[in-house]
Amino acid sequence: MFLESGAVALRAKTKTPKAEVKKAPLPFSKAVWQAVRAIPRGQVRSYAQVALYAGRPGAARGVGREMATLPQQPELPLPWWRVTRSDGTLAPQVAQEQAGRLRAEGVEVTQRGDTFRVKVPREAPAPGLATKRKR
Repeated sequence: MFLESGAVALRAKTKTPKAEVKKAPLPFSKAVWQAVRAIPRGQVRSYAQVALYAGRPGAARGVGREMATLPQQPELPLPWWRVTRSDGTLAPQVAQEQAGRLRAEGVEVTQRGDTFRVKVPREAPAPGLATKRKR
């Protein structure tokens, strides 16, 4: 008991500087990043679709958390603006910027009051797969 309390006291008095360690992305993070990077210019996907492509169907909220904590990598930017809610509405916090970026890519964005909306394909092809054009 004495040794145990002594060790706790010693740890409390000893302040070791915390080294800044950059953690490698977890497998889910990497899968989300890859799925988002694969969304073609001028197209959008929902958080649920990104979760499906990342191999975690039903993890739309997890995708949302990943998108909210994206590392900024200027050399390999992640096109976060191509990911929307399943009903096509844009998150109010970034709606203006997201709408501008999507419009610049040719995506039709509608606005009603403060709400911006895009059309999200119900069954979007998996990233990287060619789509068949209807004639």
